Amino acid sequence: MEALGEERFEQLKTALAESSLDARDRDAFLLDGAAGALLRELVPEDAPAESVTAYGALLHTFYLCWSAGWPTKTTDTDSLRSALAKPVLPTPDTPHPTPLYIQLPERLVWAEPARGSPHEPLDGVFVTVEPGRVRALAVLGFRPGRQGFTTIEAAAPLPLAPPPPRPDGGPAFAPALPGGDRAGLFSLTDQHELLALALLAAGR
Repeated sequence: MEALGEERFEQLKTALAESSLDARDRDAFLLDGAAGALLRELVPEDAPAESVTAYGALLHTFYLCWSAGWPTKTTDTDSLRSALAKPVLPTPDTPHPTPLYIQLPERLVWAEPARGSPHEPLDGVFVTVEPGRVRALAVLGFRPGRQGFTTIEAAAPLPLAPPPPRPDGGPAFAPALPGGDRAGLFSLTDQHELLALALLAAGR
């Protein structure tokens, strides 16, 4: 993500203003020439075609957060544990179309980015609430010394029902890592659980 920076975002802001685009519209944002050029710089030459969508989502989310002054919040371990153990999902009263980054307790929640890939801890999640819709973009495996990180995105209509029990009969958010029960960890196994986590964390 070295191509991102204050100057590049300022240039992008000017280009979007000249085009009279609503930056919150992702499709319009990514079709803008300046955004498209920056996206092409970000995507590695050997990246699979489907990764363009993930990079586009990340660029759009980062730009919206930058333009709003990087809104963030944290959630403490005890309250998040309690919420995940007995999930009662809130329905947000007020939309916030600018993504809010919620910093999660370190190494508490894990996910498998792709089936068969190593599990990674969630650093946090960007949450966007629009009228009748929620979007979440999780950041995984973010740590010093690693070049880059992993993302998972999901979106669904509101209100969102609590995630159902898993196919094996286990509860939502149950740990999928060996020894996760003893360590008091939680895991996400699908997009529904990711969105539920985002709403629960936002309400803490």
